[in-house]
Amino acid sequence: MKYYLTNVGFMISATSYQEQKLIKHQIGSIIQQAFLVEDLDSSIQDWLALGVGPFFVSRHPKYKTQVYRGQSIESDFSAAFAYSGDVQIELIQLHDDKPSVFEEFLRSQGFGVHHIGVLTDDIAADIEALELLGYSLIQRMTSLIDVETAFMSFPHKSGATLELIQRSPTLDAGFGMMKQITESWDGTGQAIHEF
Repeated sequence: MKYYLTNVGFMISATSYQEQKLIKHQIGSIIQQAFLVEDLDSSIQDWLALGVGPFFVSRHPKYKTQVYRGQSIESDFSAAFAYSGDVQIELIQLHDDKPSVFEEFLRSQGFGVHHIGVLTDDIAADIEALELLGYSLIQRMTSLIDVETAFMSFPHKSGATLELIQRSPTLDAGFGMMKQITESWDGTGQAIHEF
């Protein structure tokens, strides 16, 4: 099988003895770039010094479910979110060494760009379509406010993972609120919002 990245999505060419098919799947626009960092607060200060902020910080969030490679887990991490234009920056600090999408990446690649995030209207359908293209589901999570995400590995080593983020009214309202506060921030007001 051959994989192609085109301007309309990802395609895979599959040849069978009966016919040749061209399968494609369009994912949403990239809205987020996430970094696995050693120290969340220091990293926030690094980004604030570049004029990126304010940051919205969630420390040790709890989840209804976290499933890593088919096993139920409870990974402990904190995350901070900010906007640079239309791109959301996420900083993630891992607090344990239990198996998870974050621990796996840290062990194999160290700190740095962990994932790109895209919004999806149907996370289950996108997971299924991407698996047909050679992607693998690493971890799926549902937060206490029912925000669902899934981390997928690329078919070839790319240095990062892909996060599918299920759209919902709750998610849209939360991201919208962050963006609205960011647009009115002049760098002198409150730079860190804990939630």
